[in-house]
Amino acid sequence: MVSMSSDPEPFTIYAPKLDTMNQLWHPVVQQNGCVFKPVEHFEVAMLNLIFHPNINSTSIMRADILYDSAIGSHKDGDISYEDYAKKEKEICCELEKLGIFSLRSNGVECVRIKRRIIREIIPRNQDKDLSMRQSCLLLSDGAGSSSILYLPHAIESPESTPYYHPAVSGILLHYTPTRIHNDANTLQLLYRLFSPSPEPVALPNRLERTALRLLATAYKHSLGVMNGYQKRVQHDVIIDKVSFQDTYVSLKRRYARDLVSRWVESTDPKKHVFEDLAIAAFLIELWDARYTDKGSAKNSICFVDIGCGNGVLVYILIMEGYTGYGFDARRRKTWEIFPDLVQDCLREEVLVPYLCLDTDMEIGNKGLRFHNGNFAEGTFLIGNHSDELTPWIPLLGQPFMVIPCCSHALSGAKYRYPTSIELRQKSALPHDQQKLSTYGALVEHVVKTAHDVGWVVEREMLRIPSTRNAAIIGVERRSGDDTGRIWTAEDIIRREGGAAGFSDRVVALTSKNPRSH
Repeated sequence: MVSMSSDPEPFTIYAPKLDTMNQLWHPVVQQNGCVFKPVEHFEVAMLNLIFHPNINSTSIMRADILYDSAIGSHKDGDISYEDYAKKEKEICCELEKLGIFSLRSNGVECVRIKRRIIREIIPRNQDKDLSMRQSCLLLSDGAGSSSILYLPHAIESPESTPYYHPAVSGILLHYTPTRIHNDANTLQLLYRLFSPSPEPVALPNRLERTALRLLATAYKHSLGVMNGYQKRVQHDVIIDKVSFQDTYVSLKRRYARDLVSRWVESTDPKKHVFEDLAIAAFLIELWDARYTDKGSAKNSICFVDIGCGNGVLVYILIMEGYTGYGFDARRRKTWEIFPDLVQDCLREEVLVPYLCLDTDMEIGNKGLRFHNGNFAEGTFLIGNHSDELTPWIPLLGQPFMVIPCCSHALSGAKYRYPTSIELRQKSALPHDQQKLSTYGALVEHVVKTAHDVGWVVEREMLRIPSTRNAAIIGVERRSGDDTGRIWTAEDIIRREGGAAGFSDRVVALTSKNPRSH
């Protein structure tokens, strides 16, 4: 056996030595000295991994749960789950002969199915990988040990196995606690091969590495449960994950390859294209959810992307049938790759809100086109990493979504908002965290501004390839705060110390190279 360093005890990769079942089951890796002694720690962690297989593999998008014996519901009424029950029982009989489960008083092992979950694994790249149905069984022997057994459906050979799944017919994670000392607690992983071998089998390196990762993740998450770990970031608060991901995949199939192949900017095309595809998917689902009472969202929505940058988000939304346009202080080379229909919706303009328009600033000054921030009633404003414009968007009186990035004051100057936890409003940070990050402080400031001027503020941590992924959304108006007060935009500007210099700073942007985000 080979020891591999890990914390707290070395993982151990075993050379095959089981004679039972003619080498059908293959022990691969084991962790000794597990400190999460109650079996519930392991079971809670493993159930979470069953519901979220993307934790184990970046090639997996999600799992759709088709059946769960804990609630007795069948998502797909056309599936007869009894078809799999016979196979599951046969494999449980195999496990009883392995010698890893505790014996009953009569000396015979007994493996019991405590919970059956059938899931469909949805790959991230559905053009390359097929989805796969899989039984996930929570097993117990009645003597304290617990196991998770993964059995893929309709996979008969290594060649038919999806890339994101080990090329085996079954995976067993087996946890054995003891009543003596934590050093004796063990967590081990076994593979079930597709066919028995009369000789010990040397596993391919990739199978060993996958086993090590699966075991390490199970161990880490079990420790997390024991230590009371809670997620700090909650996704899918506003829009259901499945709806968002399905829309994202659909957009990705139609637009990603073409956009990446024709990219003309010096920036990373994959980062920008996939980020804007995800934002477009979120907006489409958001609009469908918020504007269904007004008929089709496509007929109800007129959007404006303020600081639209490369224009990809505008392009996707226009091509999807939505009405709107985008503008930016600088024209981008990317605009020229879009069809005329989209190019007509991209404008080189500078936003100088009427609330701060300098008396000596005139339309056409220095040959520039200006927008005064007066939009038609109901126009949905988008601010995707719009920097200097971000704190202004909630003040313009129209429904909006902003994704803050760099921190600026209303004057357009770079500014770091106070990070004291007392100054936040409804922050998502843990109670034991005493300070916000600089980005967190910016987000909380924009949330407070939007709330004070009368918006019902919602927030979502978007599933985009960026650490600046907090979306702040205002669609509905509130009646007033605890004192009944709703601030005016002018009130906010005075509270913030004014906006002197904003117009000069945004005009100066036209002579600088565009930022990369």
